[in-house]
Order: sequence, then structure tokens, then C-alpha cells
Amino acid sequence: MSKKTKLIAYFRLLRFHAGASESILILLGALLMGLRDIFSLFVLFFIGLFYHIYGYVLNDYADIELDKKSVDLTKKPLVSGLIPKNHALFIIVSAAISTYILTVIFFPYLISIFLLSCAMILAAIYDMYGKKIPGFSDFIIAGSLAFSFFFGASVVSLSFTSITLLVGLLTFVSIVFVNVVEGGLKDVDHDFLSGGKTLATMLGVKVNEGRLIITKKFIGAAYGLIGMICVVLLFLFMQPLVTLFDGLYIRLSLILFLLVIVFIVCYRLLHLPVFDRSKIKRLYSIINGLAGAGLFIIIYPLLGVEVLVILLALPVTWYVLFNMALYGKPLQPDI
Repeated sequence: MSKKTKLIAYFRLLRFHAGASESILILLGALLMGLRDIFSLFVLFFIGLFYHIYGYVLNDYADIELDKKSVDLTKKPLVSGLIPKNHALFIIVSAAISTYILTVIFFPYLISIFLLSCAMILAAIYDMYGKKIPGFSDFIIAGSLAFSFFFGASVVSLSFTSITLLVGLLTFVSIVFVNVVEGGLKDVDHDFLSGGKTLATMLGVKVNEGRLIITKKFIGAAYGLIGMICVVLLFLFMQPLVTLFDGLYIRLSLILFLLVIVFIVCYRLLHLPVFDRSKIKRLYSIINGLAGAGLFIIIYPLLGVEVLVILLALPVTWYVLFNMALYGKPLQPDI
């Protein structure tokens, strides 16, 4: 095996193509609280990157035997045996230590360290025991990411603004939706066969001879979560600093347009007749991207044009570039 192949396998294990996602969430918390120091934001980005690596590698480490039950996941570095389990364990520990070292050196605040610890502990609980906790695992990982957002905010001040609190709540509900719907659907083939107790399998979602069977209960739960997201968005709309009800209604029109597209894609996702992991991931990538863009447009007055452009461009550019390097295509990884 060539050194290049081995190196690519390690970066795939790190899920490096998606590495900017958690970092952006932490940065958003800090930016909403007014942080604009470039160096501090740079450090927070790397804290988020190590947090991302810790969570994803631990998840793969915990799910090796489960992933072996799915034909689609045989190419994953740990499942295929390309990377030894002890190497993955070393990466997990190193990423966790690096996260704390950067935090203690640059943001030595007791509450910040506590919030980061909550995020790390909940991520570990989700990775190790998530599919054994009936129906609650999706809320555990959502809590982890919400804590990471508030960690970013706490390095600036503990007097969280109403907008920061609402965006944190929106983060929590949105991540629940991500894991219940997209996560539940894309892994339902081996979750159902192995007895994994995700909310999707508990609500009767399964794969039968290639057909994706999505129950009305699951669809109802998904639309219920969408309704909760809309309620939080409504409260966010009403905040004086982000109001969309100005004279031109340009931002409001754009947000409504994005919401319509998101609803259409959600409908397609929830009514797929055939199990196709790649299509499920592709549809949710559209939902996630449009939803993220919509949020940034809503809070634009607090961020300014330059920050908004960076927040929109950074995760997309990162994802496309590393996807091309690791998988040879810009938008869809193989695993």
C-alpha cells in the first residue's frame, strides 16, 4: 500500500472534508457575542476542528462491528482494516487533549471549560451508547453541539443575548432534526437489522428488499420538528436587531424563498420509495446548506458583510476542496 493511499485513509477517518462544520458553530457563538479578534477566532476554529475529529473518530471506533453489517460501509477505514483500531484510539485521545490544551491556554475560563466538557462528554455518550438508548440519542448529540455553540459564546461573555440564546435553541432543535431524519434514514438498513434503537427504527422505519418504508408516525415526528424550528425562527424574526420586516422586505423574501425550497426537499426526503444512502445524504446536504445560509442571512445585521461572506464561503470551500482531494468529487463522499 502506498503512503498516499494510507494518508488519504487517515484523513477519511477524520472526516476532514466536513471538518469546518463544528468550527463554524463555535465561531458563530463567539461572533454573535461580538468577538472580532482574528487570532482568537483562528484558535476557536482549531478547537472546533479537534472537537470534530474527536467525535467522528470515536463514533467510527464504537460502530465498527455495527458498520460491518452494511455493504455500503465496507470501505470505511476501520471497517476495512486499513487503519488499526489502536491508531484510531490514539487519534481520539490526541484530539481530546489538543482541544483542552488550546482552551486552557487561550480561554482559561472555568465556565468555558465546563461547557466544552459538557460537549465532549455528551459526544462520547452518543458515540459509545447512542444506539442503545431508545429514542434519546438524537437529543444527546444535539445537546453536545448546542454546548459547543455556547462554549464559543462564553469565551466572550456569560451575559448571553436573547439572539444568542435563540440561535443556541435553534441549533439544538435543528441537530435533533438532522439526526432523527437524515441520520435515521441513511443508517436504517443496518440499524434495523442489528436492533439499533434509533427514533426512526422505533417509529417503524425499515428497509425491505431495497424499499424504504417510512411510516406516518415518523413523517409526523419530522414535520413536528420542522414546526418547532419555525416557531424559534419566528421569535428570532421578532428581535429588533434582526428584524426582517423593513421597508424593502428583501431579506424576508429571500428567507421565504429558501424556506420553500427546504420544505420541498424535505418532502422528497420523507417520501423516498427506495433506500439510497447517497441520495439521502445528497438531499440533506441541500437542506443543511440552505438552512445554514438562511440563518446567516437572518442574523446578517449583527455580523456585517465581510463576516457573512466568510461564514458562507468557508464551510462550502473547505468541503469541496477536501472532498475533491479525498474522494475525487466535489459534493458526495463515498462513506
